Amino acid sequence: ADVLRRARAAVGGDGADLVIECAGVPAAVGQGLGLARRGGSYLVIGQYTDAGDTTLNPHQIVHRQLDVVGSWAFTGAHLVEYVRLLPALTGRFGLAGLVTPFPLERHADALDAVADGSVIKAVLTS
Repeated sequence: ADVLRRARAAVGGDGADLVIECAGVPAAVGQGLGLARRGGSYLVIGQYTDAGDTTLNPHQIVHRQLDVVGSWAFTGAHLVEYVRLLPALTGRFGLAGLVTPFPLERHADALDAVADGSVIKAVLTS
């Protein structure tokens, strides 16, 4: 509850226009619903590979009129290209450093870091 309150406060109190769940953690799916504003959008793109079930309240979706969209995030052609680029990317980025945690208060820094390419995947922490 504290994380949701702080996140909503960070975007003006009403929630975000768009929430993107890309951590691939099933429990984050339900939590992400609470971050979107009424009438907002929620994009679920985390790569779960059947990581298990999660509990969510469908009332949050219908009552708050959320648009929820899921995407597997790539096609077979993309996967071939990723595999082809992997050796070059491995030399450029240390595998242990692919995920960079940011405190929730630094959400803007996390987005900037992803946009400028200084991190591969930013994860907001409480």
